[in-house]
Amino acid sequence: MLYLLKLEWIKLNKLLSFRIFTLFYFVLLPAILLTGKRIDQLPPPLMTNEVFFIFPTVWEYLGYVGNWLCFFFFGFLSIIVITTEYSYRTMRQNIITGLSRRQYFLGKVYFILCMSLMATAYYALCALLIGYFNTSSVYWHKVWQHADYIPRYFLMCWGYMSFGLMIGFLAKRTGIALFLYLAYIMFIELILRWGVHLQLVKHRSMHFYPMNAVEDLVPLPFTQMADQFLSQYGFRLFLSPMEAAATVVAYSLAFVGLAWLMVKRADL
Repeated sequence: MLYLLKLEWIKLNKLLSFRIFTLFYFVLLPAILLTGKRIDQLPPPLMTNEVFFIFPTVWEYLGYVGNWLCFFFFGFLSIIVITTEYSYRTMRQNIITGLSRRQYFLGKVYFILCMSLMATAYYALCALLIGYFNTSSVYWHKVWQHADYIPRYFLMCWGYMSFGLMIGFLAKRTGIALFLYLAYIMFIELILRWGVHLQLVKHRSMHFYPMNAVEDLVPLPFTQMADQFLSQYGFRLFLSPMEAAATVVAYSLAFVGLAWLMVKRADL
């Protein structure tokens, strides 16, 4: 594993997009949330901007910021890492010079696993620091009240990156792969869920689409109140955390499995 990660690092360390995307993530994750200090008036149900920065709600709001950042930066990065291999023919070179297809593929999987862990560790560190310096009275039970967001955040990163991994191996070209990634998440899945599924079958199974499940791991916090209200009438806006987690794990395994099939059958 360490050998394969070292090979990935040698290749990625020189990739400009890798440096830019990771730098943007590290800077923007706390910076976007902290811009909330400049907002004096908030619409209902938010009464004060303090909820962005204090325990335990800092986990929720920082996680939602990270949801968007992981969608863009790490989803894009997982695609570019694959498509540049095809552009520069390094995949073929690696396999010719001694790596098996399995080793080559595992290197990519280990990479997105490590990136997901790194992103999650940084999210937890930022949440703890922001919460500590902005909460007037820090109590242990309040600090960790929403600590379940940590594994949920990891699964969210893994979900975006495993989907990007599959799209990268499928499309092989950076422009096409990025277009498919954005088009599916922002348009196609919404059309399938609301324009097709809901019209044919009015059932909450419409929520069990892959990217919707990823987003429901860390949703916009105050919309959960609307979800709780609607649940009294038998309708839910989101999957429960356990439902979302199980769905993301299942889809991610499917994405990785499909990507492996494409690598096995690839014409070098």
